[in-house]
Amino acid sequence: MKDEFYALHLDTGNGEAWASRPSGQAYLADGAVHCVFSARTAVKMGMGANSRSHESLTFRFVEQTGEDEFATRLLSNRRLPMGEAELISLDELVESHSPELAFYEERVVPAMLERGAPEDARSASIDRRVFNGLFGLGLLYLERDEPGRASALFADLAGIKADFVGKNQFLFNDCGIGLRKCGLFGEAIAFFLRALDYAPDDENLLYNLGRAHYENGDWTRSLDYLIQSNKFNPGLGPTNSLLGLMVRLETDDRLADRYGKPPVPPAVAARARQILAAGSGRLKLDDTLVASPVEPGRARSGGVGHVEFKRRGEK
Repeated sequence: MKDEFYALHLDTGNGEAWASRPSGQAYLADGAVHCVFSARTAVKMGMGANSRSHESLTFRFVEQTGEDEFATRLLSNRRLPMGEAELISLDELVESHSPELAFYEERVVPAMLERGAPEDARSASIDRRVFNGLFGLGLLYLERDEPGRASALFADLAGIKADFVGKNQFLFNDCGIGLRKCGLFGEAIAFFLRALDYAPDDENLLYNLGRAHYENGDWTRSLDYLIQSNKFNPGLGPTNSLLGLMVRLETDDRLADRYGKPPVPPAVAARARQILAAGSGRLKLDDTLVASPVEPGRARSGGVGHVEFKRRGEK
């Protein structure tokens, strides 16, 4: 890679406690939410014994106006904000509103830009602060034990289409590390793959992908990405350490039990051994403790294969 990408910063945390995990509040403090949200409200019809109620789903445009204040306005049939704004708190936003980022990008932003009002041009912009604010909301969902809502939002963020300053390998790589620390290995991999669009030959990013697949119990893809990392920098310590761990886990049952891992398939260990025998960091390296327990029941892959590196949008 070109020298201007040289920016290695080791992630040297030595534990996986909540204290080491990213904070939703910290991301929100560095962000500014504005997006379309869906909101469910109870609607009561009739009176007395004949009364009944049901939930109504509405779409609202939400803009952050203060540290704990958000202005919400209904969307019209033309997908434009309308009417008087209603102020709600962060707790109310998290409790009863769900971000609809894809709908906002694909339907509402074009409608606002087409109308062309000055306030619409400002509100329709998506930048790094908006990204950080929404990422922070996803982390708050995790803290509230709502992984489904968090995963849906992280999937939208991993697929965000808008171009803005700071949308690059560092943004997606750092978020991927945070998601891995939260145990969301599949979501972390999605963010690392987006980072790969910007830096396909960065050895640290390729290690981070190998590390995430290791945590996810996929020996095949972990090895494939470690091979790529080793190709670009044979001396990268964490890559070699994880390859060495694969070799040891092949036969050391006590170590496998300690780390919560099954023995590595012989073919995977043999390839790792071969790479190590054969004998410049750029991105932040996710080298926190690798030998952390894996939750029971997580699927693990034992075959040997190859990963096809595809650009976004390719079939």
